[in-house]
Amino acid sequence: MIENLEAEARGALNSVMALQKMPSEAKWFLNCLYRAFSPRLLAREKPEIILLGEDIPWELTKAAGARTRVILGGSLETTHWSDAMLPRDADPISRSACGWLMNPHFNHFNLAENALVLTAMTSDSRRKMIGLMRDDGIRVMAVDLPPMWDRPAWQAAWVDGMAQVARAIEGHTGKTVTRRALADAIMQRERVRLGVAAFKRASLRAQGALSPATRQLILESFWYAPNTDEWLMRLNGLTAILNGQARRSAKPAEDRPRVLIAGSPVIFPNEKLPLLLEASGLALVDTVNALSAQLEMSAPKLPRFGGVVGLLLQMAQSRLPQDASGAWTVNHGLLNELKHKLDSLRVDGVVYHVLKGQIELDFELPRIEALCERYGIPVFRLETDYQQQDVEQLRIRMEAFAEMLRQQNMEGMRIAL
Repeated sequence: MIENLEAEARGALNSVMALQKMPSEAKWFLNCLYRAFSPRLLAREKPEIILLGEDIPWELTKAAGARTRVILGGSLETTHWSDAMLPRDADPISRSACGWLMNPHFNHFNLAENALVLTAMTSDSRRKMIGLMRDDGIRVMAVDLPPMWDRPAWQAAWVDGMAQVARAIEGHTGKTVTRRALADAIMQRERVRLGVAAFKRASLRAQGALSPATRQLILESFWYAPNTDEWLMRLNGLTAILNGQARRSAKPAEDRPRVLIAGSPVIFPNEKLPLLLEASGLALVDTVNALSAQLEMSAPKLPRFGGVVGLLLQMAQSRLPQDASGAWTVNHGLLNELKHKLDSLRVDGVVYHVLKGQIELDFELPRIEALCERYGIPVFRLETDYQQQDVEQLRIRMEAFAEMLRQQNMEGMRIAL
């Protein structure tokens, strides 16, 4: 059973690598993803902290210097292992996370044995999953997020919750979250943001050097890299290579319809959607979701004085308007980021991806459609899970969407002429 997990990761990577020949420098990032699913390495990992989802700031565990494992979901194998624990209509991300932490087949390297699990209660599925993990003896620190962020009381509630997280990290690891260490982690995250932005620009200019699916995997490898500084150094190196390729060989503009994926995140090793886009003749230009937003959040201004709580308040004021968490009553972070992408990129269509069970994202669909209508951009809602049975049906629908976009682009060219 454990071998199936490794095989799932290998199969996803092989499918993406088969799309094209890529620079050898890109393979280091893919190896980060593969290593995260290696039973041999999992048995030696023994994390002190497990971040379940993306709602708890990465900077807090970084500031403590704690050995951290991030669990985002994405695995069909771990989703299968949760069948006896969660109802079938629970969302795949929650089911996959439950399979990672409560799967009896993992007993010989038990990720949660000595770890504190940090998460946020962002949905009913997450709340019930937290209860199941606690009943199983797993130590879980769960934070209730406020419904919105644009009132001082709600920002204060977020700061209080994250201060509790910092104290829980200190109590569990014996390592102190100091102001200086937290400020350093914030600035490191800002360097990552700038590096990610430069990499995206370079990969779009060097058309054909990296497939969109490869580009997204490289960015996702951030969460699994053993050393953030090395990850950023290698990303900057790959960016320089892509910029060099763009200068040496100017290629004609991409003639495939260009789409954004918004809504539920695409999480490795479930690469079904990017591969379907590729097979349907669509070019993925970027993604807009809660996970991608984490790598694009600008850093807060750091006050000269004050302690950890003062830094957390600055983080709240800067971070929360950019956060695309499904916990918000109205997901302004998702809408604002989508608007920014539509303003700055050539986009022909939006694929609104909804994982079954994530109804909080379905509530945003009317707002997404209204925003895209103002730009004259069609929206294609696609609901799926991690299973492969619906691939053929989705492919037919996506090819029809691609053909509609091609016809729309041809009509636009005729009008321009």
